[in-house]
Amino acid sequence: MKSGLAIILCYSSILFAGCSSSKQDETVSPKAQPNESSAFWAHHYNTITDVPYGSHSDQRVDIYTYGSYVGEPSWFQRSSDRKPTFVWFHGGGWRFGNKETDAWFFMHFMERGWNVVNVEYRKGLSTAPDAAEDALLVMKWIRDNAEEYRFDTNRIVVSGASAGGHLALLAGLVNSVAGSHPSYVGDDMRIQAIVNWYGHSDLQKMDSYLQANKPETNFVMNWLNEDQRLSEFSKKYSPIHYVTETAPPVLTIQGSLDSFNPLDQVVSLHNKLDKANTKNQLLILEGGTHLGFSEEQFQLIFKTIFDFLEVHP
Repeated sequence: MKSGLAIILCYSSILFAGCSSSKQDETVSPKAQPNESSAFWAHHYNTITDVPYGSHSDQRVDIYTYGSYVGEPSWFQRSSDRKPTFVWFHGGGWRFGNKETDAWFFMHFMERGWNVVNVEYRKGLSTAPDAAEDALLVMKWIRDNAEEYRFDTNRIVVSGASAGGHLALLAGLVNSVAGSHPSYVGDDMRIQAIVNWYGHSDLQKMDSYLQANKPETNFVMNWLNEDQRLSEFSKKYSPIHYVTETAPPVLTIQGSLDSFNPLDQVVSLHNKLDKANTKNQLLILEGGTHLGFSEEQFQLIFKTIFDFLEVHP
C-alpha cells in the first residue's frame, strides 16, 4: 500500500460512486482539497462562552452563532434563518480534555455558515456515567433553545473524537430509538449525520482490548465506579447497542494503526450499520494513529466529511 493513501470501506447503503456491496475497500488519492471560499467569513460570528445546560460547573457549552455585526445598540444580530448546527464533544478518556482546545475541528463548518455548539461535560476518575448522561442532556437543551440561538433542528450533525466520538455516537444513535432514554428528543430533532473520529462503540470489548494491551491506561475501567458492573453498563452506554434501521448516517474516521481505538471497534460498528441498512461510511487512513495523520490525510478527511454531508443532506 502506498504511504499517504487511505482505504475507504464502502457499504452497500452508501450512495457514493464506485461503492458497491461486492467491493468492500478502495484506494483513494488524497490530493483533493476541501471546498475553499474566497469570501471572508469570521465577522459573521458571535461567540457566547460557558452557557449552562445543567447545574454542574462542567455542564457548559460555547455557542458560535451566525449573523451580522450591526453596531450600537444591539451590536450583533443573529441570522433570522435557522442555521445547520454542528455539535462537538472533545476527547480525553472521559477524564481529561476541555472544549477550549478543539476549535480547529469545527472551523470548516463555521466557514460554511453553520452554527456550532462546543460541549463541555462532567469528567474524571470514577464519574461514569456522567459524561454519557451529559451528552444526552445537551441534545435536549439544544432542542429547547433552538429558537433563541437559531439552531436548525432538522440539520443537526453530532461529532467528537475518541471518548468524544463515543459521546457523539451515543447522542446520535440514542435519539434515533424512541423511548430509549429520558432525555430522548428524536421526535423533535433530526440528526442529519454522526461524524465519528475514532470513537469507542463497544465499551465491554474496549475494556477487554485494554486489559490485554494497555492495562496501565484502561480508561474504560478508570471511568467506571467500582460498584458498576461492566456488562450492564456497556449494554446501556455502548453506541453499538442502539444501531437500528432508524439510525442517522454515520461516517467514521479511523487510523489503521490506532492503538487506543482498535480497528475492530469501528469495523464491528459499521458491519452492524450495514446489516441494519443504515447509510454509513468508514474511512481508514493507512498508517494513521490516534489523531496522527499526515497533511494529505487531513485534507482527505475534511473533504470526505463534507462530501458525506452533501450526499446525506
